[in-house]
Amino acid sequence: MEQTMVRLAQYQISNFFEQNAPITQDQCNDYAAAMTGASVTPTAVRGGSSYTVVAGTCIVQFRNQNSPFDLEFFGYIEQAYKGFTPLHEGRGRLGSLHVYKMTNVGGVSMYLAREALHKDDFRLLATTVQSFARFFASAWHNTPAAMPRNDPLVLSAEYVEQLTMLREGLPVRFRLTLEGIIAQLPRLFTEDWPQVPNHVDLLENNIHVDPTTGAVTGVCDWPGAAMGPFGMSLGGLETMLGVNRVAKGFCYHPKQQHLRDLFHESLEQDLGSVSDDDCERMRVATLAGLFLENGFAYTDGGTKIPAREGSMDLAYLDVVLPRLGKSLTSVGNTETA
Repeated sequence: MEQTMVRLAQYQISNFFEQNAPITQDQCNDYAAAMTGASVTPTAVRGGSSYTVVAGTCIVQFRNQNSPFDLEFFGYIEQAYKGFTPLHEGRGRLGSLHVYKMTNVGGVSMYLAREALHKDDFRLLATTVQSFARFFASAWHNTPAAMPRNDPLVLSAEYVEQLTMLREGLPVRFRLTLEGIIAQLPRLFTEDWPQVPNHVDLLENNIHVDPTTGAVTGVCDWPGAAMGPFGMSLGGLETMLGVNRVAKGFCYHPKQQHLRDLFHESLEQDLGSVSDDDCERMRVATLAGLFLENGFAYTDGGTKIPAREGSMDLAYLDVVLPRLGKSLTSVGNTETA
């Protein structure tokens, strides 16, 4: 696994500096070292539009000119998920690259901690899912009142348009589920249901954990976050409950139902008073988020279209959706995989 990550990192670094010549990796390393007074080491996990190094207790990231951070938006996110996100600070430009200094959330990515989390019958992963529930509950309680919200009518119409496109374009087996989501969407846009900043890419690489305790130390990579109804990113839990296999695709852990129940029990406790209607709205939001994130593909020209039969995303939905029919409305169900 680590060798795979090393090869991927080397490819991403090479590609980043080819795209951003004449700036070099050495120049970025020297800039980060001078800024922090510490030696620098490239991070094991990175995105395609940035180069990131660890420098002492800080993270320094160089982003291409078309991918700057919205620091005002990030400031609100840092309040909503206090203790779970890095703190971001703009540090000018190096040539065409935007430079940012961030606090180090610690731990390692779940991808690198997978072996530790899974051993002893997933003992540490039980702590991870409980910690992940606190992450989501933090946004419910702490999203600043001053954080700009999207117009509910406009956002709802956007969701309906996209989900309708999926209803018409995805294989027919998804149609009834999508029709149910579309019918229930208005429940996510009432005054008593909060809008929060939702992370849209809750994958193993972006979730950091303490490999000795299993606790979530932080969640990284927030540029794609979007304001929307609470629950739209709850589908990120599925990442923790299984693993993608090269030959088999996504497969759930044997204890996935126990871990799922533990997550939802913790979430309800952390949210406070949760009604059956609240649980159902979370289920609708989860399903909507999963379809919007996994139901589309892009043509070579960048046009967004419904994913085609045989795609990995649809195979993922085929595995995940049956597990969500009951899981958010019947916490305590002891069914196993």
